[in-house]
Amino acid sequence: MVTAGLTLGDEHLAKAVLYMRALRRAVIAFWYATIEDRQAALIEAVQACLVVNILDEAVFQDALGLPYQKVRADHRLGRVVTGLELVRNCETHAPVAFDGLLVERRLIGIAVHGRTIYRLVPAWADYADLPPIYVDLPHSATSNQMRARREAQHGYRSAVAGRSVVETLLDAIAFFQHVEPRLVTREGPALQYAYVELLPDRDPAAGEPDHVLLTRPMGLDTFEVFLPPLATRSTERRAALWPAADAHLKTSVKTAKETAPTAPYRQIQYQLRNHDNVIGYAGVTPGNPAWTWVERAQQVRRDVRGGYRYVAVQGDQQIEVVEHGHQRVAALLADGTDVLVTLPDGDTPHADIARLEMVETYPDLYLDMRHSQ
Repeated sequence: MVTAGLTLGDEHLAKAVLYMRALRRAVIAFWYATIEDRQAALIEAVQACLVVNILDEAVFQDALGLPYQKVRADHRLGRVVTGLELVRNCETHAPVAFDGLLVERRLIGIAVHGRTIYRLVPAWADYADLPPIYVDLPHSATSNQMRARREAQHGYRSAVAGRSVVETLLDAIAFFQHVEPRLVTREGPALQYAYVELLPDRDPAAGEPDHVLLTRPMGLDTFEVFLPPLATRSTERRAALWPAADAHLKTSVKTAKETAPTAPYRQIQYQLRNHDNVIGYAGVTPGNPAWTWVERAQQVRRDVRGGYRYVAVQGDQQIEVVEHGHQRVAALLADGTDVLVTLPDGDTPHADIARLEMVETYPDLYLDMRHSQ
């Protein structure tokens, strides 16, 4: 990314330094809130999005104008920043509380005070699952009323939806530091303890306490973010300067593509076209709920060649997908008609080329999709 000439003046830099500390503080607060509960994590995640928006609009956009906006639109990390704006705008102005904004991807056990509590690993909701009030734009709305403006929607769909919340917040830090390297600060000391246990919230003699209260180390926000290890998996990203997908995830994707998906079979519902070329397919896996998936056409062919089952549906009939001709698959009726050719083009948030590109950019999303059932 070319950022030559995008240098903050003294006044804007001073505010950027202040609110970068606020963003580091918010990310750390979110990290610790994940060992409280999902509501606490949601509160802190939204607070972090508010700070991201201050840095984006009140500092960088105000100081650098159109050149900054172009860099933000063209860069993957910049699209994360605009995607988080959708969260900020809707949570600030929408009169509803959307309980499903954070999705629990997994729980990790932590031994505390003689028992096990759990750390959530939350992700942002998929775009298709956002309530209408978050994404519908009335034609009569003014620019100030458009809390779900198109750029923010695009950023959310292409760089935020379905991803780990902490990954997106670290991406935002990395983007601002990339535009203005003077925002990188010093590394902090190694922590001997990630948290400190406090007294239970009632007399232990009265029985098992309802909660175990914890406190976190203070002052971590004065250093570069390096998230403390709270029962952390080795593949989790804990610093802004770490890449979003580490070598382990890339290796895992390669392995996943060489083995069958977890679901018993997949149903193909859409074609993904680039002009006249079919580059991929999309559909659902069986179950309640049904999971959505997208794949490159050549990967579907590899899966079929390896014995994995794909089907297409026409009326009440399921047609088996088979290898057919050069580098192709087909779902053939008795008269030789290929049902796959008649499928509609994917044009929904779960089943379009943008979704395919997103799961290819973020290996953790691809792995979740490949192993869903």
